[in-house]
Amino acid sequence: MVDDHPSNLLALEAILEPLGQELVKATSGEEALKFLLQRDFAVILMDVQMPGLDGFQTATLIKQRERTRTIPIIFLTALSRDAAHIFKGYAHGAVDYLLKPFDPEILRSKVSVFVDLFLKEQQIQRQAAMLRQREREAVERQGELRYRRLTESLPEVMWAARADGSFTYANRAGRDYTGIHEEQPLSLSTFLEFVHPVDREEMRSAWETAIRSTQRVEREFRLRRFDGVYRWHLARAVPERDESGHVQGWIAVATDIDDKRRAEEALGRFKMTLDATLDCVLMFSPDSLTLTYANAGAAKQLVSSTDELVGLSVLEVEGAFDEAGFRKLLAPLVSGTLPSQTYSTTHRRRDGTEVPVEVVLQFVGAAEGPGRFISVARDITERQRAETALRLASEAKDAFLAAASHELRTPLAAAKGHAHLALLKLGGETEAGPGKSLKIINRQIDRMAKLVEDLLDISRLQAGRLSLELEKFDLSQLVQETRDRMAVLSQGHEIQVETPEHLEGTWDRGRLDQVLTNLLSNAIRYSPEGGAVLVRLVREGKEGVHLSVNDSGVGIPKDKQALIFERFGRAHGSKYGGLGLGLTISQGIVEQHGGRIWVESQGVPGQGSTFNVWLPRETESPGGAVHHEHGTRTAS
Repeated sequence: MVDDHPSNLLALEAILEPLGQELVKATSGEEALKFLLQRDFAVILMDVQMPGLDGFQTATLIKQRERTRTIPIIFLTALSRDAAHIFKGYAHGAVDYLLKPFDPEILRSKVSVFVDLFLKEQQIQRQAAMLRQREREAVERQGELRYRRLTESLPEVMWAARADGSFTYANRAGRDYTGIHEEQPLSLSTFLEFVHPVDREEMRSAWETAIRSTQRVEREFRLRRFDGVYRWHLARAVPERDESGHVQGWIAVATDIDDKRRAEEALGRFKMTLDATLDCVLMFSPDSLTLTYANAGAAKQLVSSTDELVGLSVLEVEGAFDEAGFRKLLAPLVSGTLPSQTYSTTHRRRDGTEVPVEVVLQFVGAAEGPGRFISVARDITERQRAETALRLASEAKDAFLAAASHELRTPLAAAKGHAHLALLKLGGETEAGPGKSLKIINRQIDRMAKLVEDLLDISRLQAGRLSLELEKFDLSQLVQETRDRMAVLSQGHEIQVETPEHLEGTWDRGRLDQVLTNLLSNAIRYSPEGGAVLVRLVREGKEGVHLSVNDSGVGIPKDKQALIFERFGRAHGSKYGGLGLGLTISQGIVEQHGGRIWVESQGVPGQGSTFNVWLPRETESPGGAVHHEHGTRTAS
């Protein structure tokens, strides 16, 4: 354990003491090198930041010495958190790089693995030496049998070879894995048949190089199982030496690392996918809100580099939130109440400018640890520009319609007056000649005036200036009057009414007449084959009334039922005429009264539609102080 702070050494000693191994403390790189000259170690825990020789320099010197170059080194640091320092640590021979504060259990587990490997290697070496000694001493001690019993008990694939590299033995795990029979002769060619073709020549070359140099070798390769499946293994070949240091043979062990390798490859593919994403993808910890990952899209959007972003607080990017507000946003994600949060905000770039974004935020839990948040932010600058352009165009269109409607009223009024005057001069002669033509002109002027009035009502609704003239009257009487008027206009439809004898309330009579007329007109228009139209008016408690108009016409497809309440929205196109304004105006009038209008239809011809209107019994004027809860009531 190498650290220039005694307190850190004491902490490490407390963490590792349960392992029951001898712990050696060094307060500098120089002191550590002295210890390494005197004895062997299973693993080295090295602080990076030290005066004199720092951790990287000390590791370099350790790796240069033959006796110590294979000792695993784990770097521990609280300062060098960026990826460049981590890669530098691995480049200097580290097997792991832990950032303080670290989990004691994880550190103890990692050290335990290396201690076990060291002890197993020492045990194998000792046992190999014992076997050689017993072979020399006496055949009766059955050295070969004992050697095989030892190797047969190992769970890893293992094989043995002579000093020249010729194979002599494969243990049970190796035979079971490959399917080789015990009596089958072994050779390098036999072994290479089970190596993946892509890795075959590299393994041959590595083995021949190890034999020539008499040095241990490690390689990752794919080994074929008896069922034809290739799995990644880490092979370690260690020379067996006698007392004088001469190589007597080789022992090689292959450890299955396929699951670990595939997990690393999946993580690599995941990061490649995120880096290919144009959106800004950030990951941050739920505890400290520190960014732990940023993709290339984030670096481009925030005018920075990924290295500069990692380690920042997410609040330095999420410029619209303080910490309390942001944690309030995160709370339902951590608790599982919401699967994700979608919101619009601005991201602050490193140069201080801001970019409008739409963010999708999710929380990914972990079996161990606090989990992490993943934020995907899309730049919506162009979308906002398009929305602004559409809004301005819509406002210009509304202004034009309002101005045009006002200008049309004067010539229409004049035309209506002259047509009416001409009809009076003709007396009752309206069935033929000029009188018939004037009658048609007068009817078309009325139609044109209705269209202009609809356009004006739409303009008033858009501007919020649709006024109500409230009075107390009998709504049942209005329904009867409207039915009688509409029945004269359409002889092919039987208009039935179900209404209480009296149903008084405070509403705008003229505006509700407009709504009811429009609903009945639509029921007749969209029932070209005729049929019954049913108007039903009922009380709903003491505070509301429910009006419905049902027909047996063409119906309204479900995907068009929201469209019909929009301006110029028509479920069946221009087939049945009309501008598509009547229902929009009716909805505005009903909502001005504090009510609601909706449609029910299966969209099947012959089954028709039912339009429903709910109204409060007493409508408050815009300046009234009383708020009716029923004004936002929804239909079941």
